[in-house]
Amino acid sequence: MAKIVILTGSPHNPGTSKTLADAFEKDAREAGNEIYRFDAGLQGKDQPHFLQLEKTSGMEVAIPDDDVVETEVIPHLLRADVVVLVSSLYYFGMNAQLKAVVDRFYSYNHELKDKHSVVLVSAYSNQDDLAALKLHIENLQEYMRWPSLGDVYADDSWNAGKLKKHAQEAYEIGKNIR
Repeated sequence: MAKIVILTGSPHNPGTSKTLADAFEKDAREAGNEIYRFDAGLQGKDQPHFLQLEKTSGMEVAIPDDDVVETEVIPHLLRADVVVLVSSLYYFGMNAQLKAVVDRFYSYNHELKDKHSVVLVSAYSNQDDLAALKLHIENLQEYMRWPSLGDVYADDSWNAGKLKKHAQEAYEIGKNIR
């Protein structure tokens, strides 16, 4: 049994990246894995990841003491065997909500190294438009020493037939993690 953390970023519910995450989670859970899922894009304005410090010079930002990423997500990540990053393509990169969580890894780089990873990305465009995000993810995986257990770059996800095929790919990856 593996401990799996699924991090999603899309604010769309339902949405194409949620479809991929749900398919992966379904079979990973059925395979007996322990799953923790954090949907960063669905947190709303009552869960800011950073706070503007209004009474200080230089426009500093701080992490609130009760921040859900710090108090809940990071502890799950530290115990995880597998990290699953799920995003839709936004301007050739991952969406901001997921990026805000990934950027928080920095303080824990050493402790987060040597896990495994899965990447699930949905895009309304073609594979060529995914190239910059693929490079970013590959660099992140290499830097964190997170070998991939499988990645799905779901192009043309507006097409229900293609999305179903990509969701099946995500489901199969989840099924094989133990």
